[in-house]
Amino acid sequence: MVSARAAIGLLVAASSLAVVLSDGGGGPAYGYASGSPTGPENWGKLSPAYAACGKGKQQSPIDIVTKQVVPNPNLDSLSRTYAAANATLVNDGHDITLKFEAGKVGNIAIGGKVYSFDRMHWHAPSDHTVNGQRFPLELHLVHKSADGAVAVIGILYQIGAPDSFYYQLKRQLEEMAGDRCHFGEEESHVEAGLMHLRSLQKRTGSYFRYMGSLTVPPCTENVTWNVLGKVRQISKEQLQLLKAPLPASDARPTQPLNGRTVQFYNPPNSTVSFQM
Repeated sequence: MVSARAAIGLLVAASSLAVVLSDGGGGPAYGYASGSPTGPENWGKLSPAYAACGKGKQQSPIDIVTKQVVPNPNLDSLSRTYAAANATLVNDGHDITLKFEAGKVGNIAIGGKVYSFDRMHWHAPSDHTVNGQRFPLELHLVHKSADGAVAVIGILYQIGAPDSFYYQLKRQLEEMAGDRCHFGEEESHVEAGLMHLRSLQKRTGSYFRYMGSLTVPPCTENVTWNVLGKVRQISKEQLQLLKAPLPASDARPTQPLNGRTVQFYNPPNSTVSFQM
């Protein structure tokens, strides 16, 4: 059963679903239940397209240990201005994504390369941990360059005051939670309308930078990660709205660092939510 306003995109095979959020080639359906045949520890065995999930040496997410990060005042400021744009809320049974028209929202510059804002999606609980602590929610702001490179800004949330951004998605998330899709054969689309992103372009301040991967299959590497040093707040009700359309949690276990360096950018007057 689907809601009257929800647009359902029928897919011919479960493999197509992986493309929605993986930004890579197709592959079989995967899950998040530890110990199951399709669980995270088995992603790399499900398909040759997912080989990096099991064999990659720069996988994400990671546990950020603040005492081990390397300060680097010369990193990018991640300055960005996001324009209001029309978007579509998508639930493929694994994760929830808010997709925008390419090139319509805004850009960031990293190392002299321009990345255009592409989409955002959520993981509950968080993918990344800091000093071993996992948070109730993590938002990923995904950006792509003209040559296909990916840069992600990760925002961690704790339970507290409501976040003004999510008031815009209340009706759409309630509608999506009412959809009863046969995931693997179809996915749920709900038109979100014009989304205002001002609250997500606030001065970035401090962040942790490292090279990693997509946190969903095919786990493609060479992704530039920027996890903000300030934890934001979200209410219990807003968190529940984001979780309700999904059958289970959608966080991948943290992966070995394998000798990678995590850099830390902390300009003057920035807020850091962690003991450094």
